[in-house]
Amino acid sequence: MRLNVGRIGRAHGILGEATIEVRTAEPERRFAIGAEVLTENGKLKVASARVHNGILLIGFEGITDRNGIEKLRNTLLYRDWE
Repeated sequence: MRLNVGRIGRAHGILGEATIEVRTAEPERRFAIGAEVLTENGKLKVASARVHNGILLIGFEGITDRNGIEKLRNTLLYRDWE
């Protein structure tokens, strides 16, 4: 079973980070560095995670600029039930 754990929001900065609308009670576990999240189009691997002014910012492997992350805006993020 898949759980919706978040949604990719706006890009933050120029290095490919995105704001995440968190939809899980365990964001530190679901979005840990190295964790894989599922989308409708495949998988994304978390490369960085930090909180800035109360907002979770995530960087994904292979996405290194603002344009890359903007293409994923509003993408829903899922994890398998554990």
